[in-house]
Amino acid sequence: MSDDNPTAAKSGRSWRDISQEVTPRAMSRKGRRRQRLAWFKAGMLSVLLGGVAYTAWEVTRLWQNDRAALAAAAGSEPVRGLTLETDGTLTKKWVEGVLALPPGITLMALDLPALRAKLTAFGQVRGAVITRSFPDMLVVNLQERTPVARVQVQSGHDQPQQLFVARDGMVYDGVNYDRPLVASLPWLAGIRLVRTGKGFAPVDGMAEVSDLLSTAQLQAPHLYRNWLIVSLDRLAEHDEIVVKAQDVPEIVFTRKEDFFKQIAQLDYVTDMAQKFPDSGLLSINLALGGQVPVQLAHAPADSPRRDFTPSFTLQNNQRKGNRDL
Repeated sequence: MSDDNPTAAKSGRSWRDISQEVTPRAMSRKGRRRQRLAWFKAGMLSVLLGGVAYTAWEVTRLWQNDRAALAAAAGSEPVRGLTLETDGTLTKKWVEGVLALPPGITLMALDLPALRAKLTAFGQVRGAVITRSFPDMLVVNLQERTPVARVQVQSGHDQPQQLFVARDGMVYDGVNYDRPLVASLPWLAGIRLVRTGKGFAPVDGMAEVSDLLSTAQLQAPHLYRNWLIVSLDRLAEHDEIVVKAQDVPEIVFTRKEDFFKQIAQLDYVTDMAQKFPDSGLLSINLALGGQVPVQLAHAPADSPRRDFTPSFTLQNNQRKGNRDL
């Protein structure tokens, strides 16, 4: 009926224009607490972000303008200790003894290159990485050499000393090696050690010797365990490595041929020689390819000649039993 009211239509007013005084519902106590907590968190976050930004700015400023002050601030704590990571046998106690850090020294006061030089001065250490772990720890990561042979050295009237030789030819005094490992290493002969500083110059040809020894150890351990001496006397001139074993005084290898094939030939020849148990092997020459001359101490009983020296010819398609390499 209000639609037909001419007075309301003329004035342009409606019920929406009536002022309605309503008091809003008061916020509860829990609501106010949550609101204050939200404001507090926002404030703390702002302070934290501001502190981080200021610290980053201050570090940048010090790094650009006053690195000494930065080093003093960062290294104010004395070194509490070190942690060691290694792939060998060296211990944390050994590293601490070598580094001999002064009591109370701070991380930033340490000369890391000098400490690294102390560690790598020992031949057993192939590589060393030293890093600071703030606020007070030193981290040492070592890569160690693995011995492949041993050599006996005597200087003047001193007692003979047993040293180890690694694949890269480094001669060094090993630490903490197990006795079974040491006993399994053959001795080196036919080499000339040259002193350089406190140690010796690397032995030439040890990469090939290491390949031969590792191939024999992995593929024919029953042969390798009888090897006593490895001579490099003929390596430089004739490319030959001579091995003396418990049961064969001379086994000649060549670095010009694959060692796996030569080990297979050696295994075959020793099997064949067992047919003549009283003959006694004196020499096996594997440096001539397919032809493998063998010298016996005594000719077989059924041989018409006393100087019987058989020669075995191996074919590539020859098959063997379970010991075939």
